[in-house]
Amino acid sequence: MDTDETRRVWILRFLEGKVSAEERARVVELLRADAEARRFLRDVAEQSVMIADIERSARARETVVSPENPGAPERRAVEPRRSPPSAWGLVGLVGVVVLAMALYRPWRARPEAVLTVAKATGSSQFIGAAGQPVSVLRSGTRLRAGDTVATRSCDAWIELRLGDGSAVTLAGNSALRVLGADAGTPRFSLLEGSLWRSPSPGPRTGPIWIGTPMVEVEMQAGQFDVQTTAAETKVRVNQGSGLVRQVLDGTSAAIGPGQQIAASFSRKEPLAPVAQPAPVDRWACDLGKVPEVVLGRWLPPAGLERARLAADPLLWPIGDGRSVMLYAVAIAAWKSSDRPVVLHGESRLRFRGRTEVARTVRFGFSSQRMQGAFAGKFEIDVPSPTLGPAGATWEVDLPLASFRPLQPQLAGSPEGLELTDVYALTLEEDVGLEIHHIELVPDAP
Repeated sequence: MDTDETRRVWILRFLEGKVSAEERARVVELLRADAEARRFLRDVAEQSVMIADIERSARARETVVSPENPGAPERRAVEPRRSPPSAWGLVGLVGVVVLAMALYRPWRARPEAVLTVAKATGSSQFIGAAGQPVSVLRSGTRLRAGDTVATRSCDAWIELRLGDGSAVTLAGNSALRVLGADAGTPRFSLLEGSLWRSPSPGPRTGPIWIGTPMVEVEMQAGQFDVQTTAAETKVRVNQGSGLVRQVLDGTSAAIGPGQQIAASFSRKEPLAPVAQPAPVDRWACDLGKVPEVVLGRWLPPAGLERARLAADPLLWPIGDGRSVMLYAVAIAAWKSSDRPVVLHGESRLRFRGRTEVARTVRFGFSSQRMQGAFAGKFEIDVPSPTLGPAGATWEVDLPLASFRPLQPQLAGSPEGLELTDVYALTLEEDVGLEIHHIELVPDAP
């Protein structure tokens, strides 16, 4: 591995013209990719300007005016001086400055946009490459290398359009950083959460690169989804093919249609694709096993309840610069099941919990198409009389057919969709919402 000192020597040799064509290309690539190398180059340029100024001042002092004959300059003998430590002359120093500025200028220019926000729903955030945050992400925003977008709630999502017409959909409670493009391949880092890639309607869909804390995914044209936490990543491919490389040990495996690959710090098996398992239509979230909590905070056991999740506050934008405060609990269903959970219209979601104050509670879930892309979110409001008195534990069975679709253009019914996460919330007021148990129950055995 090259040290900082080695890289600096390369840059100095490059500026002195003492490198081969291959080494020159290597230094140019280093300057393009390494901010620290560019910073060193800029420092060298600044130092060269300073040395050049000193040189000019010294030469000016060699010629002075004689007091006896003010009209004629007097030439004084001057002791020879050593050259600067780098052995560059004045002309070389000026050349270094010009070259340094010429090399540095391209990186100061803002990079071209990699993708565009097609739709943004719910609480989201856009953080520019320079680190400036923008609280609300709007349709039409163009994203460039270094930009980061994040969805900050369970019922938020963002649709992003690539130059080839394909789409990347970012799920709720997810964060995606734009890394730019390499040889025409857009590159992204999924820091957390879930995303789906949908091909363009025509034959133009190109390759894409997705990095997570666990793996790097190189996919050709096709449809796939990636779900990740800081310690586990799952990649599922439905169309197309690609390569998955594990960051931990560098091992890689090819993946094709109908396959998935899971990688985690605790998994001892070698990285290998397996067939996507058949879905199940019954699912229960056992809070006692500490599932992946997207939103909420743990409370100590009380009475018969071994585990309780209390709602966390969330500021929700509603347009025109206005926001409303939500208090929500959310669970990632995909982390609570080894198999996809399929939804049916006659199935029911069962919630058990309580509120300290009698208020309406909104229940919801998000979904994706089975072996497909994001399919929207569904919600229902349950008034306090249905839940029961304040402070008492309640349990409600809610038919999925009674949930309203928030994005009917994506899916008007939950029939045949895959469950991705489940949530419950209250509006504007913290009423002490707790969730003790969530379960999906098919109506028929």
